[in-house]
Amino acid sequence: MSKNKIRKEMLFRRERLSEKTSSFFSKAIVEKINNLREFKDAKTIFCYISKGKEVCTEDIIKKSIYMNKKIIAPRVDVHKDKIVLHEIKSLKNDLSAGFKGILEPKLHLPTLNNIRNINFAIIPGIAFDRNGRRIGFGKGFFDKLLSKKNLYPVLCGIAFDFQIIDDIPYFSHDICMDIIVSEKRIIRC
Repeated sequence: MSKNKIRKEMLFRRERLSEKTSSFFSKAIVEKINNLREFKDAKTIFCYISKGKEVCTEDIIKKSIYMNKKIIAPRVDVHKDKIVLHEIKSLKNDLSAGFKGILEPKLHLPTLNNIRNINFAIIPGIAFDRNGRRIGFGKGFFDKLLSKKNLYPVLCGIAFDFQIIDDIPYFSHDICMDIIVSEKRIIRC
């Protein structure tokens, strides 16, 4: 199946989830993340800001703030067609609607220029396979950001279990995850 067909199917299935089910699964995923040694040991966490029926990242960010971890979140710079990394300290005060209505760090917040300081990165995806391959929304923002994979000790994809499939078409520019966490399992790729 092509990436576009997989993307459409997974988005359709994800949108059919009830709010209750999505919330329940998200909480189970957050609990698994919180118990990962790599997460516990990390001093600087990169985490996307969830929207709609994506795995909710709010509790991961809140827990990280509570644990005095530095939180780095993405902002899309549409003019440069790339992601800019900003440090956030509060979900309530540091975010505003940005690219496609997604909450993003406000422009005035400090940027992180040296991504080597990130210890643990939580990456969104529409689908993953057991080899760590990922399908995003097709813009390539995260692939561009993570093109120097050796800069990250751990890349962690989070998804609902039905979003983990047997095989995803792979291209040389695609970035693979080290760990995938769903409500049912942790896959070390």
